[in-house]
Amino acid sequence: MLRSVFGKTLWEGRRALVWWSLGMLLLAMTALGFYPSIKASAADLQKLIQGLPQGLRHLFLGNAPDFTSPAGYLNGRVFSTIAPILLLVYAVGAGARALAGEERGHTLDLLLSTPLPRRRLALEKLAAMATGLFVLALVLWVALAALGPAFELDVSPGRVAAATFSSYLFALALGAVALAVGGATGSRGSAIGIPTTLAAAGFLLVSLAPISSSLQWLEKLSVLYYANGSTPILNGLDPLHVMVLVAIAAVAVVVGLAAFERRDLSA
Repeated sequence: MLRSVFGKTLWEGRRALVWWSLGMLLLAMTALGFYPSIKASAADLQKLIQGLPQGLRHLFLGNAPDFTSPAGYLNGRVFSTIAPILLLVYAVGAGARALAGEERGHTLDLLLSTPLPRRRLALEKLAAMATGLFVLALVLWVALAALGPAFELDVSPGRVAAATFSSYLFALALGAVALAVGGATGSRGSAIGIPTTLAAAGFLLVSLAPISSSLQWLEKLSVLYYANGSTPILNGLDPLHVMVLVAIAAVAVVVGLAAFERRDLSA
């Protein structure tokens, strides 16, 4: 395993990945545990939700028409904000460490002193980040799908998988941006700041779009829209949205690799 950059990166991050996995399990358990009380007061809660400003309702609860239904609850409680944000934090952190972090720690030149092309190094780092992120998404899916029925959350495992996979792609796209910026600039701060700004702008655009019909086009500029705008837990995966997220990751990697291969590394 340690003979490759991919294996070395996963091995070095194994403890952090265990703690992150426990965090995702705790997120799932917390969300599931609250649902019986939500269901018991469904009528009153739905009236309260309808009184919220449309932008806030759309941002924090998503597009599901009934927050108190099992699918609507998981969409609003987990997949509209919390799950994408947690996966995003992991992905951006891992992407920023992948190249910029190694360069800042003066270990990148050591890795490249071996007969290892820069392109392969970056791609193996990307694969390690994507694998760790997939493990977290898998933990979340298994917890929700397996434990949901015990808490009266009877949602098809396939629908939960669709919503989880969309959140995974959202985080992977911005994690790839973090890795690309780090490779292009050598700055860990920029590698964290740029994808984080894109995510924050995405949340803002999604919250502004429902305010007026003239602003609805804004949400299509948001990365978050392509993660949950089609409400995958109700409607399944939208192929176009999947392609957009994959395209963002692919373009970021191609541009980042080209810059990383030409750039003089800091000593």
